[in-house]
Amino acid sequence: MWRLQGGSDFNQYQKSGGLDPECICFQDMASKGHYGDGGGTKQGIYVCTSQGEFLASINSLSADAVAAMLERGLSKWKNRTIESVATTDTLPAPLHRWEWSYPDQGLVLKQTTRYLSDSQRPLVDRDNRFNFDFVWFDSNEAKLFLPTHPVVGKEFEFPKILFERFAQYHLIETAHGESGIYHSNEVAGSIRGKVIEVEPRTLKIQITGNCRSLANRTEYRGLSPAKQIQIAIHGSFVFDRTENQFDQFELVAKGRIFNSTQPADAKTSSRSIGWYFTLADPAKPSERLFPTHLHAYGAAWVKQPALPLHNLNLKKSK
Repeated sequence: MWRLQGGSDFNQYQKSGGLDPECICFQDMASKGHYGDGGGTKQGIYVCTSQGEFLASINSLSADAVAAMLERGLSKWKNRTIESVATTDTLPAPLHRWEWSYPDQGLVLKQTTRYLSDSQRPLVDRDNRFNFDFVWFDSNEAKLFLPTHPVVGKEFEFPKILFERFAQYHLIETAHGESGIYHSNEVAGSIRGKVIEVEPRTLKIQITGNCRSLANRTEYRGLSPAKQIQIAIHGSFVFDRTENQFDQFELVAKGRIFNSTQPADAKTSSRSIGWYFTLADPAKPSERLFPTHLHAYGAAWVKQPALPLHNLNLKKSK
């Protein structure tokens, strides 16, 4: 959504509609929808032709309302004239897509985030929310999950880059929707491994860890991360040493969100949240979607657009 509604440069889009032809195609279509023309969000559900002709749209959480919108779009499609379905020889080609950085030889995880019920705050219907994302590691980063000279019982700490990939960009409060990320100096903790099983073909590692995130700012895209989250991490993975790939990967993190950066106490408003990570299926296009905050990874293997999507401030906060 950010890329399509912002083109190659968000500030340029606000003035004249962006620079990326594919994004302009979407903006032209979406400008006929529920938010109309001009800058700002174009979030919602759209029905359009493959040529970019607008049919119907809505931004609603109501299944009935969405179904009615789909019916309107179908009706408009059926009533179109033969001339209006003519195709063109050329379609706008994108200047950049984050999916072009998909790490085929790396590690790709599917992430599920949801609020959890507990004795202090039982879930009600409006809190029973969940969301999905993906975590990417290229082949060199994926190798960092493995210990050197593995023997049963060996314990080791994962490199900082692996911990921060999770802590800064994925162990965040996205069950309800969007969230800002954390800077590296706003997260503390570690992820550790223990060799459980060593076979000629496979290697099994147990994962434990902890994370504490603290932030008291709002400058990141107008999205502020949770003030404080305290997180416990558990999991395991199986690595195929002959095929040089992960056969299994499961990681569960459970955290408590506090609305204050002060030391948590019984009087502080808080709630529970959980994250579950498992292997994504590369054969499913829907599981090759890029991580929400891929642009902020700071990894050399991530192909960036010629012009930044936003004027990102990824420096450490003062």
